[in-house]
Amino acid sequence: MMGFTTDNCRVPHADELLECTEYLINNGRTVKKWLTLADKYMQSYVAEPDIFIMPPSHKFLTPMVDIYARNTEGFVQYIIMVRDSFSKEDAAWEQVQSVHRRINGRLVQQLRRERSNRAIAKAETLYGETDYHTRLQWVSALEHGWAKRRLAFLNDWRKKSAEPRLDVETRAELLAEFWDIIDTEIYEAKELPPWN
Repeated sequence: MMGFTTDNCRVPHADELLECTEYLINNGRTVKKWLTLADKYMQSYVAEPDIFIMPPSHKFLTPMVDIYARNTEGFVQYIIMVRDSFSKEDAAWEQVQSVHRRINGRLVQQLRRERSNRAIAKAETLYGETDYHTRLQWVSALEHGWAKRRLAFLNDWRKKSAEPRLDVETRAELLAEFWDIIDTEIYEAKELPPWN
């Protein structure tokens, strides 16, 4: 039997996740509720896995929680897949999109913190350790610079493509490309100024 795969390995609970997904797609009026509950359960599970108990009436969400509790990026992709199972004219599409916006926002913040922490670690290897306030100001200035570069990167693409607006998919691809550049710079210790 074929299931969801990651790196050519069969994902545990893949068949159950497929059943759960089919249920969500076939019940568009309640899809937002179920995705929101699954997200809540994932956060509870990650916070206290030893005492987490799935309510019996929500057991069908278990494979989603098991697979995505520690994989927010994967969950965002899963939500996109569920969303795109509905037509844009369907109210369920907009409801799933609202869940996507919320969880994707959390993912962006998580990635931002991880990126800043990697930059701090690299700066400490280059310049030694510093005090908390200096580090905080340094990260703020670094992130401000990244924000300016990100806007310039998107504006450059708009000028080259002659498109006044970016669709959601193109914007996501461009941002992924931009953050790959930043991640490479951190890894290679480029563009990392000394402490203030």
